[in-house]
Amino acid sequence: MNPQELQNRLRGLRVEGRYADARALVAAQPGFTTSKALQRLHYEHQDFWWEPLVGRRVTLKRRGAADVALVRACWADTDFMRRFNRLARPLPAEDRALAGILMREQAGTLGDSKALHWTVHAARGAVGFVSVTDYVSGHRRAEFLIGFLQQPASAAPVEAAHLACDFLYRRAGIERLTAHFYAENEYAAKVAEKFGFRREGVLRGYIRDPDGGRSDLLVSGMLLAEQTQGATRRRFTRS
Repeated sequence: MNPQELQNRLRGLRVEGRYADARALVAAQPGFTTSKALQRLHYEHQDFWWEPLVGRRVTLKRRGAADVALVRACWADTDFMRRFNRLARPLPAEDRALAGILMREQAGTLGDSKALHWTVHAARGAVGFVSVTDYVSGHRRAEFLIGFLQQPASAAPVEAAHLACDFLYRRAGIERLTAHFYAENEYAAKVAEKFGFRREGVLRGYIRDPDGGRSDLLVSGMLLAEQTQGATRRRFTRS
């Protein structure tokens, strides 16, 4: 089985939720015991990549086809999109097509898609998203995004961020996260500081908005080894 055939077969197994079968397929490939690439691929099909991250106030679940309604609600909320992602692509008109995109997104591995997306669930239901994108394996870094449909008390996004960061460091091996905030979204930048991001500068006029204007981006960064050792993480993630 050539590498492309293997990837296609693994993708199909992940869509079906057959992670054990995917691991078995990788382990059966010639040279598995000496190939770091195959061993990493085997690791990326462990069950924990798709298991919920459970905290006291919120639970993070891999975003998928069940989140069609929430995704549409977020994309239709102009204020949310201005804070979360002004340059996001339009959604397909048909729910079936959107569900297919989300299903493939949920089935993706970090190495394949260079991203992970979770839906944040609170007592009142699904309330927002946490994502990591633009993963660069050689430098073990990625970009971090978090967005809530309504502006909650800071405890919920802080706990959601801690759950994700703990997973990214301990399971995914990511060492550095970068976060960008639109200049007028000072609330999000301040919340980010509560879970360990440090402001690193301003990219002036970095984004050209759909209306033709230009927006600054605030840049923050975090070394996860420092964040995961803090007392704040222990306070928000212990059961």
